[in-house]
Amino acid sequence: MVKRPAQLLTLILFLSVSQIPLVKPASDTNAIHAQDANPSSSVILERTTAESAINDFQAALNQRWSYRHANGSDFDAAIAVLRKRNLAGMSVNELGIELQKILALGIDGHSGVFGYRLPPGGCLPFLIEAVGSRFVAFTPDRRAFLADGFPFITRIDGKDILEWCEAAAALVSKGSPQYIRHRSLNLMREIDYWRSQLNVPKTDTVEVQLSDRKGKARKALTLPLVKSPLAYGVWPSGGSRVLETNVGYLRLASMREGPSVAEIKLWMPKFCATSGLIVDVRDNNGGDRAALLALYSYLAAPEDPPHVFTAAAYRLHKLHPENYLAGNHHMFRANASEWSPAERRAVATFARIFKPQWKLPPGEFSDWHYMALNRVGDPEIYYYHKPVIVLMNAKCFSATDIFLAGLKGLKNVRLLGMTSSGGSAYSQEIALGATPLRVRVGTMASFQADGKLFDGNGIQPDVRVEANPEYFVGGPDNVLDQAVRLIAKANSSPRTRTGR
Repeated sequence: MVKRPAQLLTLILFLSVSQIPLVKPASDTNAIHAQDANPSSSVILERTTAESAINDFQAALNQRWSYRHANGSDFDAAIAVLRKRNLAGMSVNELGIELQKILALGIDGHSGVFGYRLPPGGCLPFLIEAVGSRFVAFTPDRRAFLADGFPFITRIDGKDILEWCEAAAALVSKGSPQYIRHRSLNLMREIDYWRSQLNVPKTDTVEVQLSDRKGKARKALTLPLVKSPLAYGVWPSGGSRVLETNVGYLRLASMREGPSVAEIKLWMPKFCATSGLIVDVRDNNGGDRAALLALYSYLAAPEDPPHVFTAAAYRLHKLHPENYLAGNHHMFRANASEWSPAERRAVATFARIFKPQWKLPPGEFSDWHYMALNRVGDPEIYYYHKPVIVLMNAKCFSATDIFLAGLKGLKNVRLLGMTSSGGSAYSQEIALGATPLRVRVGTMASFQADGKLFDGNGIQPDVRVEANPEYFVGGPDNVLDQAVRLIAKANSSPRTRTGR
C-alpha cells in the first residue's frame, strides 16, 4: 500500500512511542498482569504443585469470596474441567490464565489472579475508547486520531472490533456492561495474544479500518506494532482551578486519601466565592473513602441529618474479625456503639426501607453494616450552597462508585456523564500453593440505597452525556461545557436568585 505523507508522520509517531511502558492504575485488578508477573511465571509446574494451587483457589472462592453465589455461575464445574486437563507440564502462566478465566465468570470487579503474564508479543500502537456503541482510536500522546476525519475504528486485521472485545472479555469479570467493555479494551492492547485466540496470523504490523462520523466513508491503515502495552493514563489531565466563568473546578484523579483530601482542603477555600462547583472524577479508578468524607462536609447543610446511603455485609471467616468493615470502610452494625443518637436514628430509618435485590446466602454473612455521612465540626469548613455538578464516566470504579453514591441525591448536587463501572468488595489476596500465583477476591457484598449491588450495575448519572470523540485527543470537552451551562441555568432561575 502506498503511504501518504500524513500516514508516514503517523508511523514515525508510533515508532517513537514504541517503548512506552505499561502504567498499571491503582486498584486496576483486571489490567494486563505483565508487571505483576513473577520472574518464574514461565516455569513448568509439577502436577502436585498445580493441584495444590487449584485447591487453594477453590477454597478461597468457596470460603471467603463474597460474590461466590451472586450470579449463579458454576465455578466448581469449571474447576473440575480444569482438573481433568494434563496439569503436568503446565506453566505458571498457563495456569494463571485458566484460573483467571474461571474467576471472570463472577461479577466481582476487584477480583483477579496475579503472578502470571500473557505470552509476549506485539502490542497495538494506538489507544481505543468506547463512545456509545462505537470506538474512538487515537495516538498515544492524545494529540490526534489515527487519520484526520476518521475518528472511529471498526475493524482490526479484518475482524470487527466487537469480536476482539468479546475474545478479551474471557479474562474480564462479568460486571456491568460498561465495566466489561473498557476492561476488554485494556486487555486488547496485547494484540498478538488475542490473535492466537482468534486464529489470526501474527505479523509485525496491524491492519485497521477507520470510519468517519457518519459511518459512510472508510479508510484503511497498516501500522507497525510496538513492544509493550501503551499506557492510557488518567484523562483529562488538567488540575483544579477556577474557570473563566467563575465556576470552581475540583479535579480528583484518584481517591487515595493523601492526594484527594489535600486537593479538597487546598481548593475548597478558594471556591467560596464561585458561582458553582464542578467536581470531576472521570477516569478515577478508586482508592479509599476519605475524599467523600472530606467533601461531604462542604456540600451538606448544617441542619441536614446524617446521610446513610449504603449497606454491606462481609463473608464470615476466621480471618474476618468482628470490626472488619470499620477501618477504611467506615461501616458499622445498626446497634454499634460508635453511632451518635442522630446517626442511630438515620441508620434505623434506612434499614427499615432497605431491600437488597440479591438475597445473601444464609449463614455465610455477617449482620448488615451501614455508612453514615456527617459534616465535620470544623469552623473553617463552610457550607457550599451553590449548584454542584459531578462529572463521571465508565472508568469510575471502586471508592469512586462509593463517592458518587454518597453525593447522589444531595441538595444542589447533580451527577453528569455516563454510568460508572460499579465495584465495592473489600478484596483480599490469597497465595496459591507453592506457585507465585495469588488470587484476589472480594469479601464484602456491597449495596446501593435502592438495593442494587454496586458490582454489575454502577451509579447512574442524573444527566446522561456522552463524551465527543474530540475529548480524547485534547479537543473541546463537551461534558465539562454542559456542566458549565447547567450551573449558569440554575443560577438564572428565580428559585436560585431568591435563595428559596
